[in-house]
Amino acid sequence: MDCRRLYAYELLLWLLCLSSSAVAQSSLSGDLQTDLKVFMRDSAIGAINTPQYDYLLSGLDGWLTVNYVTTGFDARLRLDVFNNSNLQDPNQAFTGAGIGYFHLSKQIEKLQVTGGYFYEQFGGGMIYRAYEDRGLGLDYATFGLNLKYKLTENWQVKGIAGQQKNRFSRYAPVIKGLNTEATLSLGSSAQVVPGAAFLNRTLDKATMDIVAGLINSYEPEDRFVPRYNVYAFSGYYTLYAGPVTWYVEGAAKTPEAILGAEGILVNKPGSIGYTSLNYVREGLGLTLQFKRTENFELRISPLETLLNGVLNFLPPMARQNSLRLPARYSPATQFLGEQAFQADLTYSPAEPWVIDVNFSHINDLDGNKLWREVYAQADVTASETDHLLFGGQYIFYNQQVYLSEPLPDQTALTAFVEYTRRLSQMHSLRTEVQYMHTEQDFGSFLFVLAEYNMAPRWSFSISDMYNIQPNPEKTTTREHYYNFFVSYTQGPTRFALAFARQVAGINCSGGVCRYEPAFNGVKCSITTSF
Repeated sequence: MDCRRLYAYELLLWLLCLSSSAVAQSSLSGDLQTDLKVFMRDSAIGAINTPQYDYLLSGLDGWLTVNYVTTGFDARLRLDVFNNSNLQDPNQAFTGAGIGYFHLSKQIEKLQVTGGYFYEQFGGGMIYRAYEDRGLGLDYATFGLNLKYKLTENWQVKGIAGQQKNRFSRYAPVIKGLNTEATLSLGSSAQVVPGAAFLNRTLDKATMDIVAGLINSYEPEDRFVPRYNVYAFSGYYTLYAGPVTWYVEGAAKTPEAILGAEGILVNKPGSIGYTSLNYVREGLGLTLQFKRTENFELRISPLETLLNGVLNFLPPMARQNSLRLPARYSPATQFLGEQAFQADLTYSPAEPWVIDVNFSHINDLDGNKLWREVYAQADVTASETDHLLFGGQYIFYNQQVYLSEPLPDQTALTAFVEYTRRLSQMHSLRTEVQYMHTEQDFGSFLFVLAEYNMAPRWSFSISDMYNIQPNPEKTTTREHYYNFFVSYTQGPTRFALAFARQVAGINCSGGVCRYEPAFNGVKCSITTSF
């Protein structure tokens, strides 16, 4: 029997035995998320030539989590189900089901012990962050031990040891790390939270043999002796002083084999520096950020690429937009090198106005332009029944870097307006109109949306993203990318159904991006909690 299944069965048996003896002190909770897609071939938009469109026709992703707390123990078990899924790889189909996550945790006086899978982070996550992002198909859980000890009232230390999750198995290399953090008072109105972290990754022999074989196949001047171990260090602090919050983190790692810009392994150390300064007072908010990254590729193995095997998280340096067209382009974090700056100003001159202005600037380390964004919006709550949002965006997007294709640089101008009308205590109508002008990629788009909400249960929307002025180098047809959507909520359960036609593009979340091919078909989801 597979060891992972054996561990899961033993955990279930333990929970059943424990629950029978401590029912009065126990609590059971959980949640469910299922996403079903029905694929309908559409050659006009490129929704073709994947297993789902050619012959599978449908795919499903599902997660069922159960949390059980009893007599000081905290247990979690999650069933993951993937049927003909394109979530991990948009151009492939993956089928698998099993225990995707489980852990058992116990607080023993000042020591918290967690065994199994866990999500954890050191500082801002620059040298270690185990996390999940289902929208991007990511699950970077660590399997092993996670210990946290409260040294004093103000000091805590935590340590991790284990392997990174790889779907229903684990990567062979191992990681070990320590993190200490304190909360210190600087008088009556100031506080500082300093911390330091350390991470070690050790390759297994099988991985090292492949890495060494690759290096030995290079030209003599490109060869080097790879190392089994890489060590990463970080120091950080957060200062809270009245209206000011100032965060600083710096990290470095020892030389190791990483995939360089030329597509071969190189032996490089890495470094990153990041700072964020926030100032908030009534009617005014200002955030300034700066980041410099150089060869800070930190993975479970030098053989992993794209979004596979990433051990850390580097903060994004562009605004996280939510409207459809302003969010169409977003810069992926560049591990090998970038120097970036971002400023965000929120100002309320008088009721009912709130104005937000954002500027982000990203170059590579040679000074070449990668990304620019100028964004401004005004949020106006005219009355209890009327709400208006309008603004504009300018972007510069280096397609050659972000898409890894020999494409020209892209610029785009987008204008948008959103109006919400509260019709009654339970009913509201929201409309959006957006226009993006660009001569690159698929060309210019017009987006319109109407959404009708009947609180607390029903929501209906219809939208269309129309390729109003195509770029002939990519397409010569004007296409409608429509979406018909309905959702129903009953208590904690939500049902959603959409018939959608979606343009190909890059989907980003917090600077982590993946390519999504065109989609045509039906999407159905069910989420609930108990």
